Formats: sequence, structure tokens, C-alpha cells
Amino acid sequence: MKTIIRLELKKNKISTYIIADIIIAITMLGFLFLFAYAPLIEPGDKDMAIFSGYNNLIPLFDVFNMAVFCVMSSVMYSKFVIEDYSGKRPILLFSYPVSRKNVVLSKLFIVCGFTVISMFINNFIIFLIFGITENFIHLVGKNFTFHIILQIAENTIIMSIIAANIGIIAVGAGFIKKSVPTTIVSAVLLASLMCNIVVNASINKVAIYVLTVIMVIIGIVCSGFLIKKINIMEV
Repeated sequence: MKTIIRLELKKNKISTYIIADIIIAITMLGFLFLFAYAPLIEPGDKDMAIFSGYNNLIPLFDVFNMAVFCVMSSVMYSKFVIEDYSGKRPILLFSYPVSRKNVVLSKLFIVCGFTVISMFINNFIIFLIFGITENFIHLVGKNFTFHIILQIAENTIIMSIIAANIGIIAVGAGFIKKSVPTTIVSAVLLASLMCNIVVNASINKVAIYVLTVIMVIIGIVCSGFLIKKINIMEV
């Protein structure tokens, strides 16, 4: 399994996605400052209250960032799975002296692991920079405490797990037609739906935990569907 993972990383140039992750981090940092500054533009506007304070800013930003990583995850799955099992490429994959199941699992493990880890690091660095600058700019007007760091870590872990599983569901949908656009569009639609659900349920932590478990279960089912489809493929 480790050998397959190393080969997949080498073949698909993971450095490309690391660069994309850095670009996302810089862009999302700008959005975070924009979100925090929004209430200062119209102090009396009640609609701007959703951007005020860390309790509102953290879940709002995490949901937005989750949507971005859902799309990146779907792009990676398109490269790792959809393209590799389209056209004449499966002939090469099926010639490997390893089980088809292990090859698919290695691909899922790489993309899922990269999505969760990169989103966590991304969010942590963004909020760390934001917290440091708050000592000088004072956009939020509250201290960046250890409690806030724990809140960020908790939200980020949940959102990254949801993002990874949305990617798996999207590639399952895209694999039916062996279509890259279907995979990416499915991820965008699922991310949009999930953003609405998470924002509405953000006050209730139990609901968020239940939702995360449900997404993991659906992700596992879609992984099983994908493995089954590839096992019965003929070229």
C-alpha cells in the first residue's frame, strides 16, 4: 500500500496542489480581513452582525473555506480517479501486480488525507496571522485567546472532514459517466447545500456532529460503490 501511495504521489505531482493550497491561503486571508472589516463599514446595519465577533466570524469563514476545499478535492479526485479510469488508461492500471481495491484505496487515501491536513494547516495559519495582526489593527475588538484557538481547531477539523467526504461523494457521481465536469459540478452543488445546512445548524453543536457522522457514512458508502465499480470494470 505504501509503495502504491508513493507511486501515485510521484505520478500526479502533489507539489501542484501544495502550490494551489498556498494560493488559497493567501486569498482566504484577504477574505477573512474583509469579513472582519465588514461591520465597520456600516456599524448600524443589523445584517452586518453575522460578521461581528469571533463566534460569528469563525464558523462563517470555516464554511466558506470548506466550500473552496470541496472544489479542490473534486479537482484532485478528477485527476487521480476519473482520468485514470477513462479511455485506455485503465489498461495500464489493471496491469499492476496489485489488487484494484488497493489502488483505489490509495488514491482515496491521498486525496482525503491531503484535503483534511491542508485545510487544517491552511485555517490555522490564516487565523494565527489574523490573531497577530489584531494586536495592531483591532478589527474584531476582542482578544485572540487560547479558547478561540481551540474553537478554530474544532470547527476546522469538522469542516475538513465534511469537505473530504463531499469530494468522495462527488467523484462517485462523476465516475458513473467518467466525467470531470460532473465531478466538479457535483462538488459545487453539494458544497452549496452543505454551507446552508451548516450555517443554519452552527448554533447547535450536536447537530453539526451528527451531520459530520452522516457525511462520513455516506462517504464510506460511496467509496465502497467506487471500489465495486472499478473491480467489475472491463477494458
